[in-house]
Amino acid sequence: MFSKNGIPLYVQLKNKLQKDISENYEPGELLPSELKIEKEYEVSRITVRKAIELLERENILERKQGSGTFVKEQKILYDANSIGSLTQRLSKQNHKLTTKSISFEIIEEDHYVKELLQCDTLLCIKRFRELNGVPFALMRNYLDLKRVPNLEEKFNIESLYTFLKDEYSIEFYNAEETVEAKDATKEESLKLGIKENASLLSLHRLSFDKNNKPVEYSDIVIKADMYKHKIILSNDKLSNI
Repeated sequence: MFSKNGIPLYVQLKNKLQKDISENYEPGELLPSELKIEKEYEVSRITVRKAIELLERENILERKQGSGTFVKEQKILYDANSIGSLTQRLSKQNHKLTTKSISFEIIEEDHYVKELLQCDTLLCIKRFRELNGVPFALMRNYLDLKRVPNLEEKFNIESLYTFLKDEYSIEFYNAEETVEAKDATKEESLKLGIKENASLLSLHRLSFDKNNKPVEYSDIVIKADMYKHKIILSNDKLSNI
């Protein structure tokens, strides 16, 4: 069951348990007792405890005193260092993002996004998304209506960015994004199945085409317990001057 390859036995057990968890367990599910794991894998209790401790450090498992060890809800890693839609990013991590409801609104009255996109009329796409069957995000994407005629009749795939590229030759080359924490409103909590005032992450992004013209603005709120933001930082020599 285990090989003599120089890798500590508890690390090999940790890897086997991690594979078993990913294939056979759902978030919140109870893991077998240490005694059962010890007998199943024919290892010592110390080896089992060390393996479980590693999985706890990696936020895969959590112990609840008096209850046992449970599989944790895994946060989705969002790499903010490249352009791409949420659907595209999550599909690369083998997660399925699906649209449970969608609506379209044409905005002709004054709206702050009109100034950002430098247009007269906005098309707002409102979507409620689930991740692997669990309520995940509420999204609003704003576009210049003139650039996307009849989009509401044609849009039939999960990835908006892919659709815009294929249907309207709109590609995103750079973007400005801000992330902030917020409390869920009553409406947001009902849609996402969480308590009112629960923590959400709010993302605001203004995207530009190859001519540096603003082409899309998005407002997204995501359940904070399902998401983490990754940003790569580098040393800026000018900052030391």
